[in-house]
Amino acid sequence: MPWFAAAERLQEGIFHSERVCPRRHLGVLFLRASHGASAWQVRATLDALWRMWSGLKRGESPELPGMRIPSENLTVTLGYGPRAFCLEGMLRPTPGELAPSFLFRSPIPAGGGLVLPGSGLRYAADVRVNLATEDFAVQFLADSPLAVERAIVESWALLRGLVDESTGVAPLQITSHFTGHTREDERSWLDFHDGISNLQPGEERLRATVIKPTNRAEDAWTVGGTYFAFFRFAVDVESWRALGRKTQELIVGRDKLSGAAITSLDANGNPVTAIGCPIHGAREVLPSTATAVDEPPDVSEEILRQSHAQRANHHRRDIENRDSLRIYRQSFEALEAIDTPPGFRAAVNFTCYQDTPERLVRLLTQPGWMGRTNFGGDPDSPHPGMASLMTTRAAGVYLVPPNAEGESFPGAVAFPKD
Repeated sequence: MPWFAAAERLQEGIFHSERVCPRRHLGVLFLRASHGASAWQVRATLDALWRMWSGLKRGESPELPGMRIPSENLTVTLGYGPRAFCLEGMLRPTPGELAPSFLFRSPIPAGGGLVLPGSGLRYAADVRVNLATEDFAVQFLADSPLAVERAIVESWALLRGLVDESTGVAPLQITSHFTGHTREDERSWLDFHDGISNLQPGEERLRATVIKPTNRAEDAWTVGGTYFAFFRFAVDVESWRALGRKTQELIVGRDKLSGAAITSLDANGNPVTAIGCPIHGAREVLPSTATAVDEPPDVSEEILRQSHAQRANHHRRDIENRDSLRIYRQSFEALEAIDTPPGFRAAVNFTCYQDTPERLVRLLTQPGWMGRTNFGGDPDSPHPGMASLMTTRAAGVYLVPPNAEGESFPGAVAFPKD
């Protein structure tokens, strides 16, 4: 099957089409198989969860039989981590694209440490366990926070009802969850527009996202799916705001107010944007109206080449080729409660989809791309606070298997039937 035909099998929640808008509210739930649980037991549990989630999408609640609840366009996306394929009785081996070289490191025992060799992304100093490396990850997207939170709570309730009396646990256990939302002004905690030069909806996103056939026959069942990567970052807003607008713009590579790409510097070192930008006749270049013209152009000044906009996109048009390092990404802001003043910290959930995690790993580690930085700027002479602008609190990579006719849930083909 050609890969573009297999694209029709992508799970929902990956908003690649020109005709649909991504949902504003995110929840990511992480599940671990209990010690000694067999592949058959996990399959039965996933089957029950999938039926319940499907009911929520139809507006049905397990606790309110016969009543209609607002589904808020809920979508459910199921991902498989490397450990899922180690369950006793699994029929499929670990996919080659989930090899250790494409996965994230664990934090060091004392806390902190690099997420990837060659990357500037580090775990926060107090993070000793990575909460996003589990057997399964479930992404919920919806138009309201209630719909996302209801899906998480109902998952907990269903698993609670499956506890085995002899072991005291269900075959699957919830280990952690994260939630977030996109902002109505389409900006991030950094106050810049977010996602302007993301891949265009339609074929461009599909070419980077959909798993294509390889010479690894045992991975043929994954064709038409994708790989999902998740990060939870803490954002040092205080240090960022101390930098001043000009410095911020040079680090981002865009005008802070309009979102227009910086093309050069004037004689005084001030950022210059393209004449006529924004091109849409409005005051801002919004992610929802961005086109290929809004992507940052090639620049000559080294300080601009080190900006986030330039590091994350080197303007390679052979998007289907993994060497282009293009990914389809989304961000969802959040606040985390903490014990120290002011009692909260800014956070962001970063999600992305690609046909192989190799794209993301290389993007994050190669010099000239995001290598040695956590966002942008000169890694050898960073501005004050930039080393801690983005610290990682959780990170994981998962296979999102394609939908297959006759399967009770995506990826069921990897499990024994009885």
